[in-house]
Amino acid sequence: MKIHHIIYLILTISAFTACKKKENTEFTDSPIIESYLSPGDYLNIRVSRQIPFSSDVTYSQDNIDSLSVLVSVGNDTYFLKTAGDGKYIDSSLVVKAGETYNLSFIYNSKNVSAYTNIPSKPVKFTESAAIIYAYRMDSTSSFDPGGMSSMPTPVTLDWYNSDDSYYIVVIENLETTLDPIRDFGTDESTGNVFRKPPTTASGLELRPQEFKYFGRHRLILYHVLPDYASLYTSTTSSSLDLTNPSTSITNGYGIFTGLNSDTLYLDVKEKK
Repeated sequence: MKIHHIIYLILTISAFTACKKKENTEFTDSPIIESYLSPGDYLNIRVSRQIPFSSDVTYSQDNIDSLSVLVSVGNDTYFLKTAGDGKYIDSSLVVKAGETYNLSFIYNSKNVSAYTNIPSKPVKFTESAAIIYAYRMDSTSSFDPGGMSSMPTPVTLDWYNSDDSYYIVVIENLETTLDPIRDFGTDESTGNVFRKPPTTASGLELRPQEFKYFGRHRLILYHVLPDYASLYTSTTSSSLDLTNPSTSITNGYGIFTGLNSDTLYLDVKEKK
């Protein structure tokens, strides 16, 4: 699974987010930019319009699918092709770690620009065990199966972080058929992915009770930039509010950021 597909899934981002303005007269038709650049992927972005609470607003005449979107890398400049639905891509431009990317286009008679760089791949990403055990919980289980003295041991994840960079861990169940750890006969659409908040530490613990399903899991450690971490932590819901201003974007909203990752695997097994 592509890295940016996982990010889209876990953050449930919609570019068509509400523009939370106090008064209609304050509305300015500024574009929303959404792009997560990771090494090995083609350079791609999505541009969308804000959706204000009121319909009594004035939009620019710009066609979202006919913008002249330029990206410069070093001394080279690339013209991104439209793919429809506000998406722009250049299949000849593969994202590389350590590079700086500058984005620009004209929207509503303003020069919209953004920049980002691609962080390095995480170093020395390790796990204390390849298996974690969890008690199966259902309507027949006791409140404290086995007693506190026999509670399963957490798994510790570690990585090298000498400069207090930001990291996020994403945990994805890989099983085709999900086997719930907690099954009380209710239909809970909890999804097969969860994540840990951004951290500048060099490790964290995964506890058995954090997992929803038994089986094989992919542990993805993302090295992210401060703008991604600040946008994540500034929200009170599970989704990013892309109408929040980003320090790297001029005359627009959203996020234009780079990330890099490494992957480990962990099996969650039933504790007997």
